[in-house]
Amino acid sequence: MSRSSRLPPRRRRGFLSRLEQLEPRALLAADFGAAVRELAWDGQVHAVKADTWIVRADHASSVAVRPGWSTASLGEGFLALQAPAASVADVRSWAAATAGVRYVEPDFVITTSTTPNDPSYSRLWGLNNSGQTGGVADADMDVAEAWDVTSGSRSVVVGVIDTGIDYNHPDLAANIWRNPGEIAGDGIDNDRNGYVDDVRGWDFANNDADPFDDAGHGTHVAGTIGAVGNNGVGVVGVSWNVSLMALKFLGADGSGSTSGAVAAINYATRMRQSFGVNVVATNNSWGGGGFSSALRDAIAAGGSAGVLCVAAAGNESANNDATPSYPANYAGDAVISVAATDSSNRLATFSNYGVTTVDVAAPGVGIYSTVPGNGYASYSGTSMATPHVTGTVALLAAANPQATAAQIRTAILSTAVPLPALAGKVATGGLVNAAAALAAVGGGGGGEPPAQPAPTADVIDVSPDPRTTSVSAVMVQFSRAVSGFDAADLQLTLGGVAVSLAGVSVTTTDSIRWTVGGLSAATASAGTYVLTVAATGSGIVATDDAAALAVSVSDTWVTQAATLTDAGDTLATAAAVGISAGEVRLSGRIGDGSFAARDVDLYKVVLAAGQTLVIDVDARTLSGGSTLDSYARLFNSSGKQLATNDDSGGSLDSYLSVRVSTAGTYYVGISGYGNDSYSPTRAGSGRNGSTGVYQVRFAFSALAAGTGAKIAGTRDAAAPAGMASAFAAYGANWEAALPGTAGVRSRRA
Repeated sequence: MSRSSRLPPRRRRGFLSRLEQLEPRALLAADFGAAVRELAWDGQVHAVKADTWIVRADHASSVAVRPGWSTASLGEGFLALQAPAASVADVRSWAAATAGVRYVEPDFVITTSTTPNDPSYSRLWGLNNSGQTGGVADADMDVAEAWDVTSGSRSVVVGVIDTGIDYNHPDLAANIWRNPGEIAGDGIDNDRNGYVDDVRGWDFANNDADPFDDAGHGTHVAGTIGAVGNNGVGVVGVSWNVSLMALKFLGADGSGSTSGAVAAINYATRMRQSFGVNVVATNNSWGGGGFSSALRDAIAAGGSAGVLCVAAAGNESANNDATPSYPANYAGDAVISVAATDSSNRLATFSNYGVTTVDVAAPGVGIYSTVPGNGYASYSGTSMATPHVTGTVALLAAANPQATAAQIRTAILSTAVPLPALAGKVATGGLVNAAAALAAVGGGGGGEPPAQPAPTADVIDVSPDPRTTSVSAVMVQFSRAVSGFDAADLQLTLGGVAVSLAGVSVTTTDSIRWTVGGLSAATASAGTYVLTVAATGSGIVATDDAAALAVSVSDTWVTQAATLTDAGDTLATAAAVGISAGEVRLSGRIGDGSFAARDVDLYKVVLAAGQTLVIDVDARTLSGGSTLDSYARLFNSSGKQLATNDDSGGSLDSYLSVRVSTAGTYYVGISGYGNDSYSPTRAGSGRNGSTGVYQVRFAFSALAAGTGAKIAGTRDAAAPAGMASAFAAYGANWEAALPGTAGVRSRRA
């Protein structure tokens, strides 16, 4: 029987037939602090996060929820729904009645797939087995032979979805992925991917930018994939040179939730699809819970984008064909499911198997690798087998950058070495062979790896935000390290007319991200600017092989001529907005007045009956950044508060959309968070709040007057009793009608 004939299609399986014993944990931020409980779902009992559900929606930002319920985005159309005390019937009936909801399911608990073992194992037999651990010589993956072809490339990125990574470990630090679009520690989402300071990845367990490993599992996995080679320190990974993206969703006790896994997978997919990061695979050394449509769909979307999901088969000595283990059991060509072998080419006693649901095997007993605190230890488990395969994916992607995810998967499975112990146990009946897989994908034969694609460029940041002021600097990012980039390679036009670039500088610290500075004088006028990095005739070439820049790239921005005298702190000293139709964008600073942190900027607008005013504050989302956490308030002509907004759209910036039914003068107050109860008639009457620069956009739209208004936003604590019922349905997404009252709609993510 040929190897190809032993690759049956993966069979779709249903739900777990038993409940795994799982420990409680500190929960994901997206879990809203829910506890673990048992839940009957589709005929099975599962450990789930109490009151937390996963929702797939057509338009996640517009899903309406019931009073007392709330949502948090998991990315790519997925939501975590918090529904306190709701029954399965409650949630299912809501989903059936809510437009745009595709499905809802519990947030299943997930655990790692590892078993700690005797730390005396100190040899990497899985990569090159000479019988050093008492096993059979050459019972390995021929990784040493693969290194004759390639040891990997740091342009290849692997997402380690686990307990985090000790990114300071001396055997890992040089191979930790660095987000090229993010500036560390500045508190700004520089690349605008929705995550602030995600320099090394993200911690979905604690919802922060520090994915440091507090359990040890993820660091061990990372070392097997890509510990630095040839550095005279510790161990070496399957791929010496690789970039390890730390995606933490498991807590210190090794358990997490499906919502965290979905968010982590979506992050890797989005970074590849939308930000050009060459993520080729995610390592998933974990499992548990029931069948999840959300997790299946997230993995499938990743596969469509070119990201393979390499998953541990599980450690229960079980047949996955009969008792599914997820995510390993999800059908489709995006998944490689991995069993574990020992140093004698036997199926590990603990390893799950399945001739139709487990693809291949890899070394998983007594695997020596990195652990937090600059240490090393031996672990056993399908968790340890899985990163051997993920590292092989990285090697193949480095050897042949043009290979698709499907081609890499086929190369790995079709070249697996048959073993008697694996016959009838895994689909290929064999052990992964890195050298043979390299040859199959086009990187074998001992020749040089194919040439890398020519470098490309992208303008990733224009600073400060180019709407009211001149631009001082532009950030250009290349797909590869380049040299020879200078001002002569730039062209700047204003309204189609060339602008002099005298005095402009071009600098870099890493040969990938370049700063074009000194642009203020050239961009001081109002109008439409186009900045082009020219490929033709330029001296821009890749530093390693002198490949020339492939194509020119341009970026366009509009600078508006908008000036404003300093806005006052009272109604009497408010700055008049000089238009009542169209829109204008104004700049300001909270904290520059005599009241310091109690500073307020008040603006006066005149509105017609039925007219809508949009108040859109940008501070934290400015490309140049700001320390201001804004707070917006709307007052009538006598200073009575009508509406407020603190945070909008998942940022710390404020947004209001107001439709008034009465013509007259209104006032908009901008202040810092903390200073939200000042009197607009008494200067300095508030409390100390946040400070910093901002821009505010006022957009006026003449609408026909009506008898009703929509209200959705922050509740006004001073609202009269008659308004109480309108706010009773307050939640993440809500609205209520208040006839004859000014209406507010807050922007939603």
